[in-house]
Amino acid sequence: MTRAPHLRWRPLPGSLIDRRGAALALPILLVAALNVAAVTGLADIAGFRAVDTALTRIQWPSLCAVPAALALSAIGYYLAYRRIYAAEGGYELTRRQLIAVVAAGFSGLFSTGGVRADGPVLQASGATRREALVRVTTLTGMEQAVLALYGCAASIACLCLRLPGVPGDFTLPWAVIPVPAFAAAFWLASRYRVRLPARPGWPARVSVLLDAVLLVRALFARPVRHRGAIGGMALFWAGDAAAVWSALAAFGFVMNWATLTVGYCTGMVFTRRVAPLAGAGTLTLILPLMIWASGAPLPTAVAAVAVCRLVGALSLPPTLASLRVLRETTRQAAIRP
Repeated sequence: MTRAPHLRWRPLPGSLIDRRGAALALPILLVAALNVAAVTGLADIAGFRAVDTALTRIQWPSLCAVPAALALSAIGYYLAYRRIYAAEGGYELTRRQLIAVVAAGFSGLFSTGGVRADGPVLQASGATRREALVRVTTLTGMEQAVLALYGCAASIACLCLRLPGVPGDFTLPWAVIPVPAFAAAFWLASRYRVRLPARPGWPARVSVLLDAVLLVRALFARPVRHRGAIGGMALFWAGDAAAVWSALAAFGFVMNWATLTVGYCTGMVFTRRVAPLAGAGTLTLILPLMIWASGAPLPTAVAAVAVCRLVGALSLPPTLASLRVLRETTRQAAIRP
């Protein structure tokens, strides 16, 4: 008679899921402090008076579109999570679990240098530890892949239309690198995955990465079958970029979509999922500079990104509400080799 696997929960190093009270409030306050410091520093460079002038010219209809665009982005993230985790014989999470991991992933608060909240949830749904790592890595890879495709398409449009404002240092790499990089990554993964020895250490980590690349390739190879995964991630990025565009318009600067996309994609290379603590400080610092380099006035870019980050903080209550589900689920996770 086959024994059922022993269920036990292995704490995740650096995870914020099990923190409570002051231990949980500390990273939240750190996120706020880093974002405020980044906005203050940029406002000092752009000129406090110029930023204040941009704030006084606010157009409320455009500003009201910011939370609507971010809500659309969250819907796209939900679809992407659901379809990527279920794709190619994957795992179906319950709606309760899915909403919890999407809330945690969308805010990025529980991302601390590689630690993810969704890994244990996948394990509780039947995945081994390694299979969960492959799916989590695939989601991160799809984020970067769709972002790169947006940047590539926008850069080609800027070059073909000769749009002013965007430097060639931005457009040329985006136009040239992504497609050959995808082709090389897919070829290398299919060629060397079977040759990788099955032993712990770096070969195991590399094999997880290669399997994730192959899963990304499978998603793009069957775009109709996996339209939920690809379309959901595309909607996620489009909604987030639309929030930035609306915020810029709210402060009086209507930016060309192609030039905005180039600057936005450049500034978002270190996404909320990749950067610790949702890119607190770093994204708030880099993104306005990239948008400014693409043609927007710096005071307007600073004000727009600050508003987007402030409205994005509305995701904090759902994130905190997801903690109970995440804690319950991780205690049910079957830890397998």
